[in-house]
Amino acid sequence: ERQREHPFIVTEPGEVARGKKNGLDYLFHLYEECRDFLIQVQNIAKERGEKCPTKVTNQVFRYAKKAGASYINKPKMRHYVHCYALHCLDEDGSNALRRAFKER
Repeated sequence: ERQREHPFIVTEPGEVARGKKNGLDYLFHLYEECRDFLIQVQNIAKERGEKCPTKVTNQVFRYAKKAGASYINKPKMRHYVHCYALHCLDEDGSNALRRAFKER
């Protein structure tokens, strides 16, 4: 049977999640990790003079898998890179949303 990942719960920046749940800091860490894989593959492509990927392609996914990130599947990796971009556009707004949802 396939191992299921722990669910995420809304936490404030720096707050530790309890039990078998992951906080949003871990999710944002995954966002950054996926973004870094994309940047690394882009840099390699530029050095070789090849076409540079602008999103998560098979090439980026395979690179991440070789680097040991087999715990992130391709659809999630694509989603994480997209979400990371949204979080970075307005980090203060993103953190304010976290606090607002936490209070519910």
